[in-house]
Parts: sequence; C-alpha cells; structure tokens
Amino acid sequence: MTVTFDGVELKNPAPFNLAPVVLTNETTLLSGKTAVQTTTETGFRVKFVCCTQTYSDVSNLLAKIGQKATLVIDGTSYTNCAIKSWDRLEQDPGGNWWYTVTFVRDTA
Repeated sequence: MTVTFDGVELKNPAPFNLAPVVLTNETTLLSGKTAVQTTTETGFRVKFVCCTQTYSDVSNLLAKIGQKATLVIDGTSYTNCAIKSWDRLEQDPGGNWWYTVTFVRDTA
C-alpha cells in the first residue's frame, strides 16, 4: 500500500479501514433532555499506524501540520485533507520510529 500526503510518503502504513464517519451533534439541554442533530452527509477520517527507520520521514510529515493538501491512498486522491491528530511518536530498541496519524477532509 502506498500513502502520501502533499507528496510526503507515509512509510509502512498498517492496513486500515476507510469507512464513512456518521455526522451527528448531541447537546444536553438545561431541562435534562437531549437534542440531536443529524445529516445524511458523511465525513472522511482515516488513521494510519506507520513505522520508519529514518526520523526525517517523521519530521517531513510533522511539517505538514496546519496545511490542507491532497492525501493519496493507493492511487486514489482525496483533496482538501489535513492532519487532525498525531497520537504517538516513539522509537523502539531496533531504531524504528512508530507514529499514528489521523487525517480528515474538509468538504465544506
């Protein structure tokens, strides 16, 4: 599998499931009741666990935080994506850098 974000390759991404995100908004009212807003629209969110032996692979991707760009997954392009979260970054005893990164897509 090949994954890139704005031309930066995510090294060794683990298999993932690309499923639509159901969009809802839930609010607890002062009365104690719950108001729910729903839509037939779905959102795009995908998380990858990756591993690399070169820290520059990590820093090149970290440099993209705050930018909207194209995420390409096995040749399919998703425009207007951004890094939503960076869950962890750790180096194992073998010198491999492990990180988890989540992308979302702006469809507004």
